[in-house]
Amino acid sequence: MVGLLNVGAWLLISWPGGSWQATVKVVLAAVITYLLVLWVLMVWWTYRDIRARTRDPFLQAAAVFVVLVFNLPGLWVYLIGRPRETLAEAYARSLEEEALLQELEDLKACPSCHRRVADEFIICPVCQTQLKEPCASCSRPLSYSWTACPYCARPRRAFQPGTPATPGVPAAAEQTAPQAPTQRRTAHAGLRVATPTTAPRPESEAADPA
Repeated sequence: MVGLLNVGAWLLISWPGGSWQATVKVVLAAVITYLLVLWVLMVWWTYRDIRARTRDPFLQAAAVFVVLVFNLPGLWVYLIGRPRETLAEAYARSLEEEALLQELEDLKACPSCHRRVADEFIICPVCQTQLKEPCASCSRPLSYSWTACPYCARPRRAFQPGTPATPGVPAAAEQTAPQAPTQRRTAHAGLRVATPTTAPRPESEAADPA
């Protein structure tokens, strides 16, 4: 034990300066330099961290000022009050939310009972609400907004020139107007044809000899 004390005393005396006062000064200078470097690094780290978390220049300046003035306690205050997410993390989370919303939109649902249905369903299997109509040619399900079948290229509706299509209306609802009654009528006994009546000849023509 005495030997260790002697070694310690010899190290203090042999330190540059030759006295314990000089040794204390060197130690204090080293500690102050370490704290100064640590303080500068904390300010720099705070500046980089707050820039990665917000684009508001006021918040960036406030965070750097707190750490610059209050040092380690200011860093603790900054860590407590800083934004929870970085800008990159917030952007990634927004992309995940958009992808989730897109997946939810892609899931088809019945407009009546809100049960999940497939794209090829013509009616809802639960409430029997008609979702689509079959093509008259290939019987594939067609949406009401389509004007032609994309599978067999058959026109779904016959439109008059210059008449816009009405989206979302079933083809069965767009029936053509009933035709005017014809002059020919078919009876159970046979076919009767209505012949037009001829106008009477004028008296002058009737009086002329043949």
